[in-house]
Amino acid sequence: MGNQADRPGGGLILVKHGQPQIVAGQPPSSWALSAKGRLAAMALAERLSAFAPVALWTSPELKARETAFAMGQVFDLVPAIDAGLAEHRADNSPFTTQEEFEVCVERMFNRPVELMMGEETGLAARLRFDAAMARIDSGEEGTKVIVAHGRVITLWLSHRLGFDPMPFWRRLALASAAVLSEDGRSFEIVTA
Repeated sequence: MGNQADRPGGGLILVKHGQPQIVAGQPPSSWALSAKGRLAAMALAERLSAFAPVALWTSPELKARETAFAMGQVFDLVPAIDAGLAEHRADNSPFTTQEEFEVCVERMFNRPVELMMGEETGLAARLRFDAAMARIDSGEEGTKVIVAHGRVITLWLSHRLGFDPMPFWRRLALASAAVLSEDGRSFEIVTA
């Protein structure tokens, strides 16, 4: 993780939730964290503890909340929930293959103002997430850990830093984190 652990307050760490327990026929937003996901969340928190987080925020979705609570045990922090951190809403978009899902995700990234998948546009999801991040940023100084979801993190961060979203989305694994640099212009991905 380089020398980022020694940086002054104001850090930001964006965490993608751990591996969920997939339940066929139930919407992804209702899936719980799996036992493997819980262990990975705690291992990731151990790696990130050098950043001395002062605040822990989470999406209201179960798998994210449970990831945040597992990480909070390591950080000795109780996560706060913000509805704006929820995933890009796509519970009504059933996919039969991973390839089909990835094609739809790429379309959504490439055409964020159009409804390409789910119940909201990529732009709407990004703006919702951005408003949540502004609320969180107005709080106390120090490193903040945000537990959320791959698509919405990618929408927000790729817009903020101006990079191609699809390669980043593919790289951001379950129970991994994008640790922003002190100046907020770059990041490093940290895995469990």
